[in-house]
Amino acid sequence: MLIAALGLVLLGILIVLLVSRRNFGRLTSFATLVATAMLLLWLIDGGLLPGTEGPFSSKRPSTLLDHR
Repeated sequence: MLIAALGLVLLGILIVLLVSRRNFGRLTSFATLVATAMLLLWLIDGGLLPGTEGPFSSKRPSTLLDHR
């Protein structure tokens, strides 16, 4: 839900950039911030960051060497 809301904000920023052509630097910086937040949330949801439950988590299956 949050990713969808941030996507709508990003779409709004891009429309304002195309229409007004004012404050181009500030709007592109804000668009980059919103896109980075979306990417971070997507990576957390997918379990792709260290410390989350996913393929890159710190958990590993126990082996025979662990029981010695």
